[in-house]
Amino acid sequence: MKEIVSMWKYSMMVAITVLCAGIYMLFLLPTKSIAIIPGITEIRPASLLPVVFGLLFGPAGAWGSAIGNLGGDFFGTLSPGSLFGFIGNFLNAYIPYRLWYHIKQRHGEDRAPTINSPWKLARFGIVSTIASIACAVTIAWGLNLLKITNFPAPATIIALNNTVTTLLFGPILLPLLYRTASKYKLLWTDLMHPKDISRPSADKLYPFMVMTGSTGAFFSGIAAACFIAGEAFNDWTRPLQGTGSIAVTLVVLPFLVIMLYGSFRS
Repeated sequence: MKEIVSMWKYSMMVAITVLCAGIYMLFLLPTKSIAIIPGITEIRPASLLPVVFGLLFGPAGAWGSAIGNLGGDFFGTLSPGSLFGFIGNFLNAYIPYRLWYHIKQRHGEDRAPTINSPWKLARFGIVSTIASIACAVTIAWGLNLLKITNFPAPATIIALNNTVTTLLFGPILLPLLYRTASKYKLLWTDLMHPKDISRPSADKLYPFMVMTGSTGAFFSGIAAACFIAGEAFNDWTRPLQGTGSIAVTLVVLPFLVIMLYGSFRS
């Protein structure tokens, strides 16, 4: 966890943060007009970038994704909920690089954050899916808390959009960018001194907390919306401005705490 703070003393890491933020915002803007929930979210092909940025550039990719998303919000979707968009997009890049090294590698396989074997493709799919759900539930919980919209709508839409886009195009983009970043020594592990990088925890409980916390938040939030708040399941296809339930907020909160604690301890 300490690298998310210590990275700021490295000029190249700061430069990569700015570059990631600029690229992410640039790729978000063309689809701003294709809204799914007006004023909240839209079709986002660029949503594959945080996972790729995180795996290659670590904390710089996480900060860059968060800042880039916030910058994109200034072009039509800026609201108090943008704070949760900032956090969610940070996690969408942070969780992949933290979990990548926890998944057991096959005999003779390197640990490089790229896709050069079937097992690494599966590993990419696992971390991408978990990160996408974590991002979705964080944003949905915040929007529900602020009573901007209900939980099921943004949770389902963001999770599906992020997961599908990343799984389709990430396996193509990641190896291409990895070769360039590796060639020019731009991987975050090349740029930062080992003393400024937290070692992955040997305790497998923390990655398990990330997985169970994120998926638990997703399914408990939808269940609470349907069975406690009285929303029909298909309400996620008809999101209403100004909706939100305190019951859903309270039900989901423990899972979010578990997810965040596991993320920063893993």
